[in-house]
Amino acid sequence: MTEPQQAAHDGVPDSVAAWEERYAGTGDAIWSGNPNEALVAAVGSLPAGSVLDVGCGEGADAIWLAAHGWDVTGIDLSQTAVDRAAEAAGAKGITASFEVADVSSWCPAGSNSDEEHPHRGGYDLVIGCFLHTRLPDTREELVGRVAEHVAPDGRLLLISHAQMPPWAENHDEELGHGLGHHHEPVTPNGDFALLIGGSPARWEIELGELRTREVEGPDGKPSEIDDSVLLAHRITD
Repeated sequence: MTEPQQAAHDGVPDSVAAWEERYAGTGDAIWSGNPNEALVAAVGSLPAGSVLDVGCGEGADAIWLAAHGWDVTGIDLSQTAVDRAAEAAGAKGITASFEVADVSSWCPAGSNSDEEHPHRGGYDLVIGCFLHTRLPDTREELVGRVAEHVAPDGRLLLISHAQMPPWAENHDEELGHGLGHHHEPVTPNGDFALLIGGSPARWEIELGELRTREVEGPDGKPSEIDDSVLLAHRITD
């Protein structure tokens, strides 16, 4: 999970520094190392190709994709996260490329970089798992920037918090990371509306659902929360 928006308002910490602090502030991985179940369900039947994982974190999803034949590039704001992802891939004998980058300005090496397609990457699949902005009214821009990397006839997968767990409001403050998010409820149809509103390409929904998963709170008590899952196909003319 990553936040491509740079801080531009008083009182909002810089995203790069905040995420690096979160990862570097622990000696161990902060995520489970298991791939996102919604991602596995959504893309498991797709033919393998090139994939960009935006906000790859410690690399669990990217490693799973690479193990299933995908040519994987993962980007994240945190150097520590990227280092852990590369180390985890190497330990499993998995080949994947990881890079410290901000999707709002990143352009893959060798890609077209003209005025019409400034971030065109030509990936068969682009995934963004739990990309949430901290400022209001920026999600459409975020979705649009991520979608720019999808090749014609490619796909975009967005997995987002449809609701935040009840303990999340105070969690970041307690950890001292300054990563509090501006969060509005996310739905597949809502994200699709943002996608078609901010992208010049034509899109269709292949999968749109709310998916319930079990989670464990800081107090060890089980709970259930819903995730928004959108798989959109970029239609060729």
